Amino acid sequence: MRTILIASVFAAVAQAGCLAVSSDRIFARDLREAVPFLQALDPATAIGFTPRPGVQRVLSARDLSLIAQKHDLDVSSNIISSICVERATRPILPGEMRAALLSAIGATTVELELIEFSNEPLPAGRLEFRPANLGRPFGENQDRPVIWHGLLHYDPQTSQPVWAKVLVSVGSAILVAAEDIPAGTIIKASQVREVRVRQFPFLPPSIQSPQAIVGKIARQSIPEGQKFVLAALDEPTEISQGDKVRVQVVDGSAILSLDAVAQSSGKKGESILVHNPSTGKNFRAIVDAKGKVTVRSSPGA
Repeated sequence: MRTILIASVFAAVAQAGCLAVSSDRIFARDLREAVPFLQALDPATAIGFTPRPGVQRVLSARDLSLIAQKHDLDVSSNIISSICVERATRPILPGEMRAALLSAIGATTVELELIEFSNEPLPAGRLEFRPANLGRPFGENQDRPVIWHGLLHYDPQTSQPVWAKVLVSVGSAILVAAEDIPAGTIIKASQVREVRVRQFPFLPPSIQSPQAIVGKIARQSIPEGQKFVLAALDEPTEISQGDKVRVQVVDGSAILSLDAVAQSSGKKGESILVHNPSTGKNFRAIVDAKGKVTVRSSPGA
């Protein structure tokens, strides 16, 4: 194998500072300009491990001599200088950070102001931001910046925490009260209005269809312009206390019908108390529909 004189080359490298390596391993291609005898190797030949970001590793003259011996490289000169290696790093660019944040949000109508973010030198890698790690604004104040914690994945199984301070909102359609709605009101279609708003991303899903609101009962007063939420709505009762109801008593194949008076209110499928005026007795029945209940006799009753 051809002989290469390297003494003068190593002397220059020793004064030039560390060589920046872009992966977690040092390959022959990373050192071949500074260490000419490595040009005889396949560029993908692994020489060793790159130190973690921010740390320098010195390949001593002995280390380089052992590499030459391992690969049967003929080095005519015994004067071999050490060489410094470090992980290549650079600050994340604003455009890279913004692109990663927008990708994590996924919406098409995003307004995002990137106020500040991690700017320490880091290896090149893939930025990841998850919705669960986005801070929430206090209360209803959607106009305050929040911190979003993420990760920079730069090696297999290796990542570095990163963060960004952002002011962010997305365009959404929501359903609001078209007028003041008192508690206990059965909501009508005219009381529901759709409006376009900007709100914080990743909020719990809102009610999308007016049909999910109309006919429900307001559990509490809903002011005009307030967003409808399921927690503020209740299903209407098919039967209210005092209503006259038709009772169907089922006993095996026998069916008996009678009129009674509801002593409590209930929705479909719920059990209510009813009163039989003919006998003066109360009994429980299951609500079937508006004005209809059923009693099923147990064996031996």
